[in-house]
Amino acid sequence: MIDFYKDVHKVWARSHRAGSPIKYVRNTLLIKALKKLTPGFTLDAGCGTGAYSIFLAERGHTVKAFDASPFAIRKLREYSGKGVNIQAEINTVENFYSSEQFDNILAIEVMEHIVSDRSAIKKYYSLLKAGGTMVISVPATPFLYSLSDQFSGHYRRYSYKNFRSLITSAGFKHFQITRYGFPVLFLYSLIRKLFLDKLFIRHFLLTKGSADDHGTLFSRLYPLLLAIDLSDKSFFSVGYVAVCQK
Repeated sequence: MIDFYKDVHKVWARSHRAGSPIKYVRNTLLIKALKKLTPGFTLDAGCGTGAYSIFLAERGHTVKAFDASPFAIRKLREYSGKGVNIQAEINTVENFYSSEQFDNILAIEVMEHIVSDRSAIKKYYSLLKAGGTMVISVPATPFLYSLSDQFSGHYRRYSYKNFRSLITSAGFKHFQITRYGFPVLFLYSLIRKLFLDKLFIRHFLLTKGSADDHGTLFSRLYPLLLAIDLSDKSFFSVGYVAVCQK
């Protein structure tokens, strides 16, 4: 099996450990949302290397997780270790099956990787119990689509209208969407698209071993520099986080 995402996961991990500002803001909003979930049977769909699976398992959730990348699932199993209640498997949304419905479902930076995103979200909706919660995050603003999106296997970035339509097409009637990333991250993303994406990708592909930590010192300033980007605005965004109730 060809693992398209093996190198992608390595680049993501290295860039995140070097201090990704978009990851910082998105993660801040996601952790806030995940802390509010009632522990139960939780699906992490497209779990990647499983940071959110581990976070929820440590908070009392029984987690089932899947990802199309064998590399990612292997890393999740390594990171989770013993005593953490996670069932992880190599799979795709098209082939995933569960005889039970879930109390919570996560699709964190997943929908943009799926050709038939509407079919996927309808399947997730069918797997969610009545009264259950689904947390979704996606990249925003189509004209920011860049080499980095292409490298990461993104088919699209979402406009607010299209993301809202995706959610309602599944059947969700009660949901809240938070738009993040304006103005600092929007300008950063635009500059990356125009000038820096190729340089960044090459750098993190060629980096050996652990990721560089040269961004760590600067990233300590993120709570101050990026505070405004955490607030929900109707201006240009770099991403959306939605909490949906069935």
